Amino acid sequence: MRFDTTRFGQINVKSEDIIIFPDGPLGFPDCTRFTFIDEDRAVPFRMLQSLDNPALAFVVVDPLIARNDYHFDVTREDLKLIKAESTENLLVYCIVTMSRNIHEVTVNLQGPLVINPAHRLGHQFVLVDTDYTTREKLIQNPEDAVSEEDTQQSVSATNKEELQKQAV
Repeated sequence: MRFDTTRFGQINVKSEDIIIFPDGPLGFPDCTRFTFIDEDRAVPFRMLQSLDNPALAFVVVDPLIARNDYHFDVTREDLKLIKAESTENLLVYCIVTMSRNIHEVTVNLQGPLVINPAHRLGHQFVLVDTDYTTREKLIQNPEDAVSEEDTQQSVSATNKEELQKQAV
């Protein structure tokens, strides 16, 4: 299927690459179909492109990039929203607010996007009673900043799967 986007032009998307957010992300209830767009130069970031609104694309990142201790609890009711029996194999991303200065880039750790790739279903959770905020610095300590090459190496496919399992 072909979709027009304002940022990436026309894209081809296979039906198996469409992720459904039945309620849409917060603030976008009419945008329920999304797909990931990956660019090598953007690692560790991914684009979550709406297929319902050509102008809507979220920059997302694995929350463990920002906070290696990131975790939250989900209930069985939460898991039902994405047809999951357990947290195993779920993907977790957080929406990024970009800035020209890498030290000012923030991530929304209070509203994680949780995706069940087996059913291609996603939901944005809102964490309550948490210390996480909607504007956590991506780089907590400037002296901890790593080069792009180091970041790409630390987010290899194997490592990424392990990081994703730890987040939920």
